[in-house]
Amino acid sequence: MKKQNKKTLLHFSLLLAFWFAISGYFDIFHGIIGLFSVIFVLWFHRDLYRYCFFGEQEKEGISFNYIRLIYYIPFLLWQIVLSSIRVARLILHPKMPIQAGFIRFKADLPNLTSKVVLGNSISLTPGTLTLSIEGDEFFIHALMDAREQVHIDHTLAREVAKLYKSESLDIISHEEIMIK
Repeated sequence: MKKQNKKTLLHFSLLLAFWFAISGYFDIFHGIIGLFSVIFVLWFHRDLYRYCFFGEQEKEGISFNYIRLIYYIPFLLWQIVLSSIRVARLILHPKMPIQAGFIRFKADLPNLTSKVVLGNSISLTPGTLTLSIEGDEFFIHALMDAREQVHIDHTLAREVAKLYKSESLDIISHEEIMIK
């Protein structure tokens, strides 16, 4: 059996099992509805099989550090908590000193997947949203001044680079475009 067929069969099995687990019904009627739903989802997303999202790492000699992930998840959760406290303090302040604006910076990350992880990590922290990633350039919307955004000060980018066993990470440029 071809690798593609094995992957499709695995996805089919997992989605059907997920359907039964979520629905809680195991009769013929719900089984047929689940079967058609899973077939539709697989058919609708058939073009995604053309893309190799994680294969680029193996080609470039970049591997994912799963042990480092054990450190990264609590680190990210802590950044989310700190950012939540900052945003809550900002909103509860009597004058609401919101300085919303845009931050543009370039980060030298090893591959596309690491850039997406960084962009999503930034978006997960309250008060910031990754608007676009083009090449090495990140365009972020922030509620506060860039100097107050701890996760944009290279630490989050460095931790993402360590996930991909890349020690050299430089923020090439950091440009702030504030809109008041």
